[in-house]
Amino acid sequence: MPISEQAAQQARRLLQATAKTGQLKSRQSRADFGGPDSYRLKVRRIGRNYPFGSDIQDGDFGIFLGLHDEGYLVALQTLVPGDIIGYEQFHSLAALRAAWELD
Repeated sequence: MPISEQAAQQARRLLQATAKTGQLKSRQSRADFGGPDSYRLKVRRIGRNYPFGSDIQDGDFGIFLGLHDEGYLVALQTLVPGDIIGYEQFHSLAALRAAWELD
């Protein structure tokens, strides 16, 4: 879903619907999103020049919301102060991992 006020409102509703608990475990890599009860993880878009690249923009950071009816979701955030501005959905966890990694 593109970045918009409507998408941001939907993303905030989805974030509120995302469980706040889950079993914590050590991550083995930036691609290790954990088990099926891993939620609310900070993620960043793959392929950007972090931390100070000129190609970094709003929507390159987000919060992994896990699996919802719409699919696997990432709530998109602004760079500063981290407001939610929309979300992206993926049909599989593999597709999400191809675009996002743990921050």
